[in-house]
Amino acid sequence: MNVLVTAFKPFNNNINNYATEVIKYIQNVDKLIIDVVYDDCYEEIIKQKDLNNYDLIISLGEARSRKVLTLECFAHNISDCSLKDNKGQLKKNETINKNLPFELKTLVQIDKVKDLIEFSFDAGKFVCNNLYYHLLSNYPNKSLFIHVPECNNETSNYQLHAIVIEEIIKKLGDL
Repeated sequence: MNVLVTAFKPFNNNINNYATEVIKYIQNVDKLIIDVVYDDCYEEIIKQKDLNNYDLIISLGEARSRKVLTLECFAHNISDCSLKDNKGQLKKNETINKNLPFELKTLVQIDKVKDLIEFSFDAGKFVCNNLYYHLLSNYPNKSLFIHVPECNNETSNYQLHAIVIEEIIKKLGDL
């Protein structure tokens, strides 16, 4: 199975992004680190990779307030956050695509991995959700988004999350 895994660069004056640290330990996939910038992050991916060549696209984002690794089931057609992206953009109650529905759901058979990861129904309203919405609007059959929780900058935590993501890829590859 041909898999692309993306992760975001640091943002909000943090020295690292837990998603970027986790991706370092994921084996046998193509990897891409992207900037935390609304809409541009999706454009950055499609400029560098032909997404039609992949069976699965997994984007990783950081959610320091979460306690566990979470797979996002939906993305919502809204950007609304008090944080600025890495270009200084602040989005308040803005629609991502006026021609599409409020909610998009991944069409990947995520029920196959429910024993490995918790599901979430709210990808937030920052750049993570924005990217996921773009991916689901174009590649719903192969796009997933996983939020990485607080890792306390411990390598063992990064490695454990990478192992779970590799197991998810393996189970989805057995389709």
